[in-house]
Amino acid sequence: MSTNETLRNAHKVADHEAAPGADAKKRQAIVKAARVMFTMDGYEATTMAKVAQRAGVAVGTVYLYFQNKNDLLSAVKSDWEAEVLRSLWRSELAELPFHLRVRPMMEGVFDICARHHNMVQLMGMQAEMIGKWSSAPPPPIYAALKAFLDEGVAHGSLRPVDTTAAAVALYAMVNGTLLHCFGAEQGKHKELYIDTLVDAINRWLVKPGLADIG
Repeated sequence: MSTNETLRNAHKVADHEAAPGADAKKRQAIVKAARVMFTMDGYEATTMAKVAQRAGVAVGTVYLYFQNKNDLLSAVKSDWEAEVLRSLWRSELAELPFHLRVRPMMEGVFDICARHHNMVQLMGMQAEMIGKWSSAPPPPIYAALKAFLDEGVAHGSLRPVDTTAAAVALYAMVNGTLLHCFGAEQGKHKELYIDTLVDAINRWLVKPGLADIG
């Protein structure tokens, strides 16, 4: 699957399978309510009962879809990552030489994070809150990054790296920068971090000489 197809279908890949007979719209309403509660009141203060009340469903209904609050937070994370992935896709990217797509993709990620500081901060506390996160399947964002790298290598624009490992490293680098930029600095140096990431990615992944060609 190409990068474009992966990004366009991110919302389908990111959706968790609901229980048999479950109403997808009701599940999404619960996730949306949880996102609001987590970002407004914080993780600790949010309860399944409060989420149910905001979503307009019974508490038992929430438990039909999610085993506990950590499971619900995991769903919020997946929903947010799908939103970020959708923001990456812009039709004009396909018109750019492959090695020039890094900057607009980074700008897209930083722009959506700038509009949702609270979500970036929420994502930053997950490592401590989700004890079983490491056992979860790789998130869709890894698949999208790997597809981007695979396409670039096949195109001859990127170095022939191990794209699975590179996708993990790339995600960690960008995600860590976003957490610091919008969590610790409130986005004050957004452009500096975009420039730094673009330069680092170009030096690491783009074949020598191509990064300097506009």
